Amino acid sequence: MSSNSQLLILGNGFDLQCGLKSSFNDFMKTRLEKVQEISKVLKVSKHLTYIDITRPDGILRKGNLLSYWLWKKGLTVWDFILYEDRQQRTWYDIEDCIRTWVDYHLAPDNASYKNHILQICLDYGKSDQNKDSNSAFPVKAEQYVLMYACDLYRWDGQPGTLLDILLRELRRYEQAFANYLQEQIEENSDYLIRATSLLTNLVNDQTSVPAFNANISAKQYKGDSASVNILDFNYTYPIIEDWGNKPTCLNVHGLANKRNIIFGIDGTKLSTDHEYYANIVKFTKTYRLMALSSHSHRSLVRPYLSYSPGGVTDMIKFFGHSLGDADYSYFQAIFDEVDLYESNTRLIFYYNKHRLNDEEETRQREKSVQEEMFEKVNRLIVTYGQTQNNKDHGKNLLHKLLLEGRLTIKQAPMGRHKK
Repeated sequence: MSSNSQLLILGNGFDLQCGLKSSFNDFMKTRLEKVQEISKVLKVSKHLTYIDITRPDGILRKGNLLSYWLWKKGLTVWDFILYEDRQQRTWYDIEDCIRTWVDYHLAPDNASYKNHILQICLDYGKSDQNKDSNSAFPVKAEQYVLMYACDLYRWDGQPGTLLDILLRELRRYEQAFANYLQEQIEENSDYLIRATSLLTNLVNDQTSVPAFNANISAKQYKGDSASVNILDFNYTYPIIEDWGNKPTCLNVHGLANKRNIIFGIDGTKLSTDHEYYANIVKFTKTYRLMALSSHSHRSLVRPYLSYSPGGVTDMIKFFGHSLGDADYSYFQAIFDEVDLYESNTRLIFYYNKHRLNDEEETRQREKSVQEEMFEKVNRLIVTYGQTQNNKDHGKNLLHKLLLEGRLTIKQAPMGRHKK
């Protein structure tokens, strides 16, 4: 008897629960430490010492500019953009932050919306590019971008080339985050053990026959690879090498150990009429994923076919994912593939009352994790329903799922792992 076919979707909450310090909050602490090192030097002396750097164009330069020192430390403009953004929203949201900066015609009617790109272009005409810029740290992220663009990239003051600079800096930031994650994995010897235990609990939940059998103490791992697929939004590979008959696990945004991770925005609402569309589209996940699609993989879901409705994926499970807008396109494609309205596919959303290493715990939590998940699921299903050609189907999709018992929101089966 085979187990139920399922797709397990993992977000950063999975790695956090496995003891990995994989949040942007943890990563940014290490970045800010680098800034503090330079800040201490400036407190002792008004001028930084001269250092040698290699500019992005490969040309060697010697100087004491603040931008040279920040570059030498491996810091990027996105470090300062994200830090400033966090002061406004109290947590790091890299996708939304990128979107706000690069899709700068996104919300012209929003009084709180600031056009960063055009402001920097205006400041370019006012700036003295030859002045000594190492006397103090800039106050605003825009000033850091202008400083990097002029001192390091020899920017020409145009919006299109500034967007290209931001993309190059984003790639540097991605490499820094990949290096950080790989260090965390190497320092956390229990990660794969915890990941194996949690994967087993999640996969075997709500199934008629267990799909995974993991005996951690005996180092014996078996799985039904035909029935389980994993879509992992993390940059880490959660399956231990000793696993026999491994399930398919797709790290859709790349892997830290391969140094090919990507951050990006959802391009669904990006207008092709935008003057700098050719520059902005390069920040979308869809565009950037093309670089990762050189290796084929089998489909992660079994499609709904009217002549064989029983062949569709039985369950789609979500754990540790914020269900945010940045990844909505993936969920829409998956729901379309299984024909969520017509099929019998079940959706199971897990929340976790006992989170580890979660930066959200440092915020004042006004809602329970259960209530937060209810709201996120409601928004996801309602938003998806609005894309349906049959508007009546779209409006009652959530109601239909509930009536048919195809929507479950529950505490995750955490269990305990034994070493």
